[in-house]
Amino acid sequence: MATFILSYPDTAFVPHGAQASPTAASGAFAQWLKLADEIHRAHGRILVLDPGYVGKLSSVYAALLGSSFLSPGRLPKPVFLRSNHGESVAEDGISRAIAEAGLDVSVAKQPWQGQVDVIPLERNRFVITYGGVSGSSAASVEEVKALLPMGAQVMAIELAPSCPRGSAAIGFLNPSSGRPVLLVSRPSLKSHTPEDLGRFLGDKADVLIMDPDDTAAFASESLNVRGTLLIPTGCSTILRGVLFRRGFRLIEVDVSALVGPAGGGPKLLTSELAGLVLSDDAPSYLLRRDRLVNLQAEYPS
Repeated sequence: MATFILSYPDTAFVPHGAQASPTAASGAFAQWLKLADEIHRAHGRILVLDPGYVGKLSSVYAALLGSSFLSPGRLPKPVFLRSNHGESVAEDGISRAIAEAGLDVSVAKQPWQGQVDVIPLERNRFVITYGGVSGSSAASVEEVKALLPMGAQVMAIELAPSCPRGSAAIGFLNPSSGRPVLLVSRPSLKSHTPEDLGRFLGDKADVLIMDPDDTAAFASESLNVRGTLLIPTGCSTILRGVLFRRGFRLIEVDVSALVGPAGGGPKLLTSELAGLVLSDDAPSYLLRRDRLVNLQAEYPS
């Protein structure tokens, strides 16, 4: 079962890049609940974290919290590497909650945005991105590589100055059956091309270059939950058709009140705990849903 970290908006939540509004948090929380419901319906398990901050951003952007690494033969137990956005996070509530769920938590020594800059492919291959708009540093690549499984093949890609993060440029989508597809935005890459990625990936998947509309819609940040693909609003009809023919069950999820003017897709709002099963004591969404619905009803609207 796929497991994800999600963190709901607090009453002071303001989407990244938006102006403060007394009702912004209520609308964002309503969208967050719908996203969580869709993940649950697709048989994903959710670890709910109470609101906090990653750097100056809300923990709602869970993919910026860090990333889990499960590397048999290299790590004695699963590790969650917290992102480094220039502020100390060693003893914050987010780290404590993740540790209580059963992961060792450490903090990246180099500037690093988290899971958004680590793209797992097939056959122990990974893309690690850096650069872009205040993104991960080049030095973070080696730090992340040290946590990957033994024998991992890595392509390090520098992002174009206008690209906010790796997941906004590259998305690897693997259906339950059929050939995987790699979504790529050509203008978002600086050091490599989509063709370079295709050669690295091999002949077991297809590279699909996104058009400007799909790049703007953050189609590459669609969230794959066991073959159900949660896609952001605004994805093109052509892309939808391609993904449907690949065997994905497509569900459109509106996250505009969560991502705000800066934009993003459902993947930005989750941190996947790949290969990990949480204990029954972890604060799962299923156990907390009724309380979360009641809490959202108390937000100013």
